[in-house]
Amino acid sequence: MERENLHRLLNRQIKKHFSDDFIANNESVQKFIEVVNLSYLNFEKDAELFEQSSRLNDLEYNKITEKLKLELQKKEHIESKLIEAIKQLNENEVKFSNGDDSESLLKVLQNEIDYKREFQDELYQAKMNAEKANEAKSDFLSIMSHEIRTPLNAIIGLIYIMEKENTLNSFQENLEVLKYSAQNLYMLINDILDFNRIEAGKVELEKIPFDFKELVVHIAQSLKIKASENLNTIEVLIDDDFTPFLISDPLRIGQIITNLVSNAIKFTKNGSIKIKVDQIEKKENISVFKVQVIDSGIGIDVVKFKSIFQKFEQAEVKTTRQFGGTGLGLAITKKLLRLLNSDIELESEIGVGSNFSFILELPYFLTDLEIKNNIVHHDYKEESLDGLKVLLVEDNLINIKIAEKILKQWNVQVDKAENGLIAVEKFKTNTDYGIILMDLSMPVMDGYEATAIIRKSNAQIPIIALTASSSYSYLEKALQIGVNDYVIKPFNPKELNMKLKKYYK
Repeated sequence: MERENLHRLLNRQIKKHFSDDFIANNESVQKFIEVVNLSYLNFEKDAELFEQSSRLNDLEYNKITEKLKLELQKKEHIESKLIEAIKQLNENEVKFSNGDDSESLLKVLQNEIDYKREFQDELYQAKMNAEKANEAKSDFLSIMSHEIRTPLNAIIGLIYIMEKENTLNSFQENLEVLKYSAQNLYMLINDILDFNRIEAGKVELEKIPFDFKELVVHIAQSLKIKASENLNTIEVLIDDDFTPFLISDPLRIGQIITNLVSNAIKFTKNGSIKIKVDQIEKKENISVFKVQVIDSGIGIDVVKFKSIFQKFEQAEVKTTRQFGGTGLGLAITKKLLRLLNSDIELESEIGVGSNFSFILELPYFLTDLEIKNNIVHHDYKEESLDGLKVLLVEDNLINIKIAEKILKQWNVQVDKAENGLIAVEKFKTNTDYGIILMDLSMPVMDGYEATAIIRKSNAQIPIIALTASSSYSYLEKALQIGVNDYVIKPFNPKELNMKLKKYYK
């Protein structure tokens, strides 16, 4: 056995406990030392792999760290066995007549070495997956930067032009472009927030009656203008035998169909988009039907079928540059369909078009009487809230001005507080507030502390968080403290009106 091939720490221990002659004359001891030496060398390799793993993607990194912790714990256990075995050999004058201890320890070491090899292979594969995930995230951030900056550039530029031109015609024309740009920003942010909600398992489907046919027709009508920009037509084809009155979540189902139709419009020029609904069967008050969104657009290569449903992915990088988008729409659609116990299917051919389809099994009923009192239509119109007095707790002056103007459109009386401390003091001296709109992040005293103080003296007054925070840890904390509901900025005025109406008595 060559001493120079031994690990320095092991070599030091051997010199301390064994003579060269003893080792040379004992083949079992030599074999034992070789295995121990391999364990020492593998330990250094693991340490190097551990250092590399610190650069991996956050999610994969956490999983790998847990594996490494278990690995190190096992290694410490083995090392203690080795030390104990060496001490025992020394006390017994290094006798191997029985051989049980050495054979058992060698078997443990060999199994550990085999396990390490497998673990190293898994670690390498995890590293490759993490690097791929990081690359996808980098691409996504680049895409998002472009998608967000484009409407922002339009908004900033048009504000400058409106200031210079200062004419009524120019104002009306530019206002439409501003509105369109702001809506694009809003949709981008909603995509990200929706994806985060689904990933965190925070989306719960409603079960309310609605008219599926009316929902599909409304979506088609609302997207006709967008379709006409690409010289496209939208056609709705619904089976005559289809039972339209269903019970499920019209908002999420509408989101699925809207995503698919918007996608079809984006990748189709001077063509057609069809929304097709076919009744498959009815069984025990359950309607089974198929929904198809068929376009005559650019089509998708069959090898890209799986990847386009992954987060941050599109079929081609050049597709992103040419058509835009975040790469989240189809990922959201697939996840929502899974919540509905369904899945997305795709048939496509390059240059011919695509057919995205899914099958739903939902409870149905025969009349629309139940719908009239339950469903909130997509064309919801804000209602007057005359008589409602709101305490608006917000530290940003622009947000105060915007919220105040919107609330006054509904005849709401508004009292303002610039931080939580002022809100608490005003609440103590005023008993006629109907609802409190509470920002969560403020100086002096934040919305969490203010809510907790108010709840000690009044458990009844509705408190709605009006916040820019989309983190569910923060929102859950707010709900636990006593917030009744929340509206995330940038908020849709219709959503705020619905929430105020819900809690206004």
